[in-house]
This record gives sequence, C-alpha cells and structure tokens, in this order.
Amino acid sequence: MTQSSETIEFHATSGVFIRSDHLITPDDLERVFTLYLPFIGSTSYALYHLLVNELPYTANQLHRQDHNFLIDSLNISLPNFVKFRRRLEAAGLIKTFYEHDAVGEVYGYRLMMPLMADRFFKEPLLAGLLYKFVGEERYLTLQMRYDVQGQKELLGKDISARFLQVFQNQSDESVPTTPLAYQEAKVTAEATDFSFNDMAEMVHGTTKDEIEKHHNFLVAMHLNYGVDEVTLANIISQSVSLDKHEISEKDVQRLLRAQVARPQSVMIPATNQVTDEKNRIPEIKNSEAKALIEIASTTSAQDFLAYVKTTLKNGLVLKNERDLVDYLVAQSVLPMAVINILVHYVLIGLQNDSLKGALVTTIADSWTQNRVDSPEKALVQIQQHQQANLSRQEKRFSRSKKVEKTAPKFLQQQPKTVAPESSANMGTDAAAAALAKLKNIKTRN
Repeated sequence: MTQSSETIEFHATSGVFIRSDHLITPDDLERVFTLYLPFIGSTSYALYHLLVNELPYTANQLHRQDHNFLIDSLNISLPNFVKFRRRLEAAGLIKTFYEHDAVGEVYGYRLMMPLMADRFFKEPLLAGLLYKFVGEERYLTLQMRYDVQGQKELLGKDISARFLQVFQNQSDESVPTTPLAYQEAKVTAEATDFSFNDMAEMVHGTTKDEIEKHHNFLVAMHLNYGVDEVTLANIISQSVSLDKHEISEKDVQRLLRAQVARPQSVMIPATNQVTDEKNRIPEIKNSEAKALIEIASTTSAQDFLAYVKTTLKNGLVLKNERDLVDYLVAQSVLPMAVINILVHYVLIGLQNDSLKGALVTTIADSWTQNRVDSPEKALVQIQQHQQANLSRQEKRFSRSKKVEKTAPKFLQQQPKTVAPESSANMGTDAAAAALAKLKNIKTRN
C-alpha cells in the first residue's frame, strides 16, 4: 500500500536529495523574491534559496545530509518546516518525493524554475494572490517593472540580417542530442467533488474552449467560495460579454462576492440526528458542540463567516475579514472546518466585533504547531486554553488572600472598647471630683 503525503510521518533524520533540471540563476531568485515572496512568506523564500545553494553539494547518495541542517540553518521548528515547504509546493516552486531505500527514509526535492513575469501575470491564481497581498498600487508598479523597457515602440523598417546571410548551414554535422526538458513552475487547482465538465455544459453564451482557458481560475473560485456546479455556471453565464462571448474573471469575482455578502441561512441539524462519523477522536458529547461541528464541516469558509457576522452578530462582513479568511484557506494547512471553528471562537467565544489579523494568525499558528486537523481537536484546544486561564486566575486570587494575613503586629492591635454604661459612670465621677476640688479652692480663699 502506497503512502500518501497525508499519512507519512515526517522525521528530521530523514535524508535530503535535491535536484533541478536547469540552472537556477540570480534572475530566477529575483523573480521569486519580488513576485512570490509576498504570499509564500520570507521563510519559505529562504528555504527555496537555501535548497538552490545546496544543489552542487548533494550529489553523493551515501554521504547525504538529513533535515536537521535545513531546520537549524533557518532556525525553525519541524512543523513550521513542513508548513513552509507546503507553501513552496502549492506555488509550484518545488516537488517533493518520498522514498525508503537501503539507507533509510529520504525526501527528494525537485526545484522548479519560477514563471517568467509575463506568464506569471497571466496566471490567475498567482496573480490574484499577489494582488491581494501587495495591493493595487504595488501590483501595477510590478507589472510596469516587467513590461516593455526603453522606448514603447520602434518605428521604421526591419533591416536585420538573417541567419543564412551571416552563417553557413551546418546541418550535415552530427551534433549530439541532449534530453533537455524545460521544467517550469505550474500551479494546478483540482477539486475532488467538483465536476468541471458538467459545469461547463451548463454555461450559456460562450464556447467550451473559452471556458477551458479559465479552468484553474474557475476551480479556484469553487474552492474559495464553496459554490456548486449549477451556481457557478449561472454566475459565469452572467459574466459573458455579449459582443465577444468572453468570460470576465473580474465579473465572476464580483458576482461571487455579492452572493457571499448576502445573509446566509444555515440549517442547524437536530441534536438527535445520527451522523456517519462515529469514529471521531476526541469524542464530543455536548449537543451544541456537535451542531457547531456539523455546520463547520459542511459550510465553506466564506459562507460560514457571513453566517456568523450577519445571523449571529447582526453585523456586516468587512473586506479585510474576507481577505483574512482567504489567506487562511490559501495556506492549505488548516482544514476548512477548523478555520470555521477558529472564526466562531474569535467572534462568538471571545466576543470580538470583527476578526483581528494578529489574533487570528496567532491562534492559527498555535493550532498548526499542535496539529489541530479536525473541528473536534479545535474545540479541545479552546477548552484547554480556557482551563489554563481559569487556573491562572485562581492562583492570583489565592495569592491576594495570603497577603492580607501578613500585616505587622502593631497594626493588628485594636483599641480597647469601653461599654456604654461604664463610660457614662466614668464621666459622672470625673465631674464630681472636679466640683469637689473647686469647692476646696473657694473655701481656702
């Protein structure tokens, strides 16, 4: 039985093989730094750069290095290494292979060349991520940087020399052939429960070839917004231009966002409903928690955010909140259901009016390091965090009680209280003594 990337247990002592089909030049690294770094992150770029530098020194299969030198060089933990490696894989910059040979476990990393700038900006997935993270002004600046250089247009007649006018034909010479295959980074978006062909059959106003041109973009919209084939086909049909019968990706995004912005009605399942997932670990017995898990597992991230903000909090979904949820989905680290539980915890559990980027990313990073891969584990993490906070508060309260008993002795001595009757008697006796003394003085005079 073959192991998948989801079931292989990763060890830092596993060997490292690195390969690249072509020389990766400083210009390639510059494009990765400028175009890819905003959404893969600085550490992922550092990992890619480190693998490129180690290429000449990993040819020996017997004296191979393990992953410790990568982890130590970047000063990161093992779970974070996997997270940053997956970002490079998702961006199409590396391909990872797993093998167990005679020496032990080994991971092969095939470095891919980044897309040329013109192809990068035509790739909807990569260009869309870059636009989201850098903004419109920086995005247009980068486009101009990689556009035509110098004069925009050269007028006149082309008088350049042709090849045979300068060189002789050497076709009779036997030149050794080299199996040179150009490999370039490609980003693919596939959905397991989405039939692209069925969706294309339901689109009106354009051809199948036009729909196929936007294959990756349309599948990405399905994954991001959770729409089915029928809904996506209707939206695509609305975005087709009447004159050229072309699909407008901007109109598709606008219509999808408008649909997500509407108040969403999510059906809460009955507590006695029998679910098929009986082998959940850990087991959740609370009926409200089970209902929340059911909703989080069957609702897309954007729909769940709209449900919480509009239905539960009677508010509006902000643009930065949608972008933050898109960012979590793009990382491909936390499952969709776990992201939904995180959104519910921040907005409802912590009673925040909106999603704060620093708080959400901190919780997401903590859950990633603790391998929270199911909504049940997410609820357990929340419960453990609340119990830890409660125990800290109890310790502070007990310390404040002990401080009250350590007052100095002279402060603890209370003044002696005198009964009302005795104090009245003392006042009468003093007055009588004063009168007697006064009489004695008058008698002497």
